[in-house]
Amino acid sequence: MICPICLAAPHDGPDSALAAETHGDADAVAHGGANAGAPASFVTTPCNHHFCVPCIERVLLRPRPGGVPTSGPCPMCREQVSLFDLEGSACGVEEDMSSWPVRDAKYSQRALVPMQNASALLEGMIDRHGAIEGYGITFCFDESAASIDFAKPLRMAFRGDWTDDAIGHNLLDSIQFDRARFHSKSMTFCGNVSFANSPVRCEAGYFFQSLECLLHFSDNANYVRKGSLQWKYASTSAERYPLDGTWECQWGGRSVDTIVVQRHRFSCFDEEMHIVIDEKTRLPSYTWNYHNRLIKQTSTHQISGTGPGIGETLEWTTDLPGYEKIVWKQLETLESNKIEKCVEIKAGNFVYQRCNDLGGGDVALPSYHADTVWGNTFCQLFTVGLASYHFVGPDSSAVDADGDTNEIQMRAYISYENPRTEMWPDLDNGQSVPSRVPFRNIEWNAETRTFRGDICWEEDFGTTWMREAKWSYEIVFDPTFMFVKSGTCSRASGTDHRFGVDLIYINAALESPLREAARTTQSNTGEFLDVVRKWRDDDASSGTLEMLGNVAMSVIAERESMFDFNL
Repeated sequence: MICPICLAAPHDGPDSALAAETHGDADAVAHGGANAGAPASFVTTPCNHHFCVPCIERVLLRPRPGGVPTSGPCPMCREQVSLFDLEGSACGVEEDMSSWPVRDAKYSQRALVPMQNASALLEGMIDRHGAIEGYGITFCFDESAASIDFAKPLRMAFRGDWTDDAIGHNLLDSIQFDRARFHSKSMTFCGNVSFANSPVRCEAGYFFQSLECLLHFSDNANYVRKGSLQWKYASTSAERYPLDGTWECQWGGRSVDTIVVQRHRFSCFDEEMHIVIDEKTRLPSYTWNYHNRLIKQTSTHQISGTGPGIGETLEWTTDLPGYEKIVWKQLETLESNKIEKCVEIKAGNFVYQRCNDLGGGDVALPSYHADTVWGNTFCQLFTVGLASYHFVGPDSSAVDADGDTNEIQMRAYISYENPRTEMWPDLDNGQSVPSRVPFRNIEWNAETRTFRGDICWEEDFGTTWMREAKWSYEIVFDPTFMFVKSGTCSRASGTDHRFGVDLIYINAALESPLREAARTTQSNTGEFLDVVRKWRDDDASSGTLEMLGNVAMSVIAERESMFDFNL
């Protein structure tokens, strides 16, 4: 057995020249673990090809636009392969939930951007599309099992002949995965559940016999970045339903659609249609509604035996102008047990975000510090994690290789931990934007309250972002560190971004000092307004004054916090 990528053999250790040259030191260790001379770890794909762990992991974790990490084409035959389907070494896949970063957590849908009618909009989507389309689901990782709760219960057929129209249904408001695994390196969950004996039915009338759930979480496990629900259609007998399967349909010689026929029923134009085969002539037909006009679609193709084969066509005719001829081409039979409905999960109007009702300790809110930048957090659009600036503070515990303490290192970073950042482009190599990006080359002038630092995309992450390798910041704060007064974000290409103009940042803990000021000046509104007037005297821009004023009015009215702390 030899890895076809790096040519390593099972007996090669981590100090193998081939392994070191192909993978680098870090991955070379994975060939044999921490012990020198240990044999390389190999895995086998479902298509029966063998690879060493570092090579196949590097292939399957490679960024792909819109895809979930852990899946990709086999390097040998291009068959789609999942890291969760590999046999042999575990490849970092864990079944013990106690080690998962998402343990003791629940994830449910919430509006990505605050909306007044968010609840009503979500309820409408749940009612119309349901869990099959990815709405109204709560992913649960509490206690010892991974499961899914449904806001709108699924209908599960009774045991027996589920293809019978008269078959009854049970309501299913929760399911537990038969098998659940987590890959911490890619922050990806894979769960499988079978409904083989009692298929579940969706709103469009289709039945499904199994579900595979893939969820790719943010680095801090706060929300689901992307994922998929792969519902496998329940198979039927080709002898009883010879037209069941996947068909490519060409309408009127123009548009092409793909439909799935199950039990001789299919959904099209938001309507369930039923194909009937005449017992004498064996000619199929069905009717559909077109602007309150009933259209009958017939075929002169006699259906015998198990029906048309894969690649064969079926011609239909109607009396509707422009649709006199409709051609179906069979892509796959339902009896093959290969047809799936894949529903993509990604941040749109709604995002699956972590709930805070399962414990896990208190979450620290941003704190306010009036005499230094360190310890403060500054955000835009009242949102922490939406490219917010976090000034953690001096770190005096830095130790060099000789054990000597270095001079104080300043620590600060930009946070992209809010799910709204999923609407932004990926890094130029296709990877997601990191949750936290450190400032480098930091300088702090306490006298002028000026912070300088660089964001080094190419140096730290080996790629650019929006074709920029580096951003250089100069940020000037007001005397009490309530807002960013001025400064620039310089880039190699394009014009600089200016703070106070196109970058409006205020302290994320601003409500704390304002509430204290409101409490101590209860009998004198003028004194509280003096606090607000001082912002103008400290040269806050008009945009910054508007943002600060909104917070002040919210505090005076004793409303809930205006800030999204990304909890």
